[in-house]
Amino acid sequence: MKKKRPKTITLKEFEKRFSPEELKKIENEVQYYRLMTKFREARTEQGLSQQQLADKAQLNRVTLSKAESGLRNATLETLGKLATALDMTLEIQLRPN
Repeated sequence: MKKKRPKTITLKEFEKRFSPEELKKIENEVQYYRLMTKFREARTEQGLSQQQLADKAQLNRVTLSKAESGLRNATLETLGKLATALDMTLEIQLRPN
């Protein structure tokens, strides 16, 4: 028996399945993921393990691990400590919707 191939849909069709509030939440998660990816990339480029970065930033390694994996949202204080430890600048920008 042949397996049925799933129907493919366009991204626009997929987006129609969500409310504007749900789409905003998804976009916020994507932005957070991008931010944490930048921190993780900087950490690996500098040759630091999670433990080394956590020590340098005065954070618990579990906190760092959960933030990098998306299991926990990092606080602004944590983001600032990470940026400082990685010799990065953290900029926060507010803009109207």
